[in-house]
Amino acid sequence: MFKHLLVATDGSPLANKGLALALKLAATCGDKTHVTAMMVTPDYGTMEFAEVTLRSGPSVQELRKSLAAEAKRQLDAVLKEHRAGERVESSVAVSDFPYDEIVRAAERLHCDLIVMAARGRGPMKSALLGSQTAHVLSLAKVPVLVVK
Repeated sequence: MFKHLLVATDGSPLANKGLALALKLAATCGDKTHVTAMMVTPDYGTMEFAEVTLRSGPSVQELRKSLAAEAKRQLDAVLKEHRAGERVESSVAVSDFPYDEIVRAAERLHCDLIVMAARGRGPMKSALLGSQTAHVLSLAKVPVLVVK
């Protein structure tokens, strides 16, 4: 059925539910089904930018590297909690546009299904920021399984 699933997570309880579902789905699809778990962390903000430009803080590259390392640590912890095993590859990105990173990763990795939560940041922030899931649904060239 599916050969490569991309599951987007931000570590929230609903996103973790999506990860669990993706792992179960992969198990039912057979041993050759591969899963990539992806976490997109926001790029540096105003405070970090001020520190970089006004003080001798880390460079922009070092700051982004640090953000990616923290996202990788969080993603690895989530995967360990779910006992994801070696069939799951982890991927992190630093971007203020998670939907774009998710869609591009699905294309680049030749995924045939994207699994993600209906919302991850909570209903109030989703309303204010716009739904990442809605953007993925409108841009993805592969099916998207939305977990509620």
